[in-house]
Amino acid sequence: MNKKLNKITADIAKTEEKILALQGKLKVLQKEKTDLENLEMIDFLRKNKTDLQGLQELLTNLNMDHGNVVPLSMEENRNEDN
Repeated sequence: MNKKLNKITADIAKTEEKILALQGKLKVLQKEKTDLENLEMIDFLRKNKTDLQGLQELLTNLNMDHGNVVPLSMEENRNEDN
C-alpha cells in the first residue's frame, strides 16, 4: 500500500478508538449526573419531610396546573415507553 494510505488508515483506526473511549466516558458521566440529580431530589424531599403521599399530591397539583407534565406512577412511565 501507499505510505499516505497506510497513514490515513492508521489515523482512522486511532480516531475510531478515541471515539469509542469518549462514548464510554460520556455514558459514565451521564449516569453520574443522573445519580447526583436523583440524590439531590431525594435530599430535597427528606429535608422537606415529604412522604410518598405528599409527593403524589404535589405531582397531581402540578399536572392540574400545567397539563400532564409529570407521570404520576411508574406504570404510566412504562406505558409511555412502549
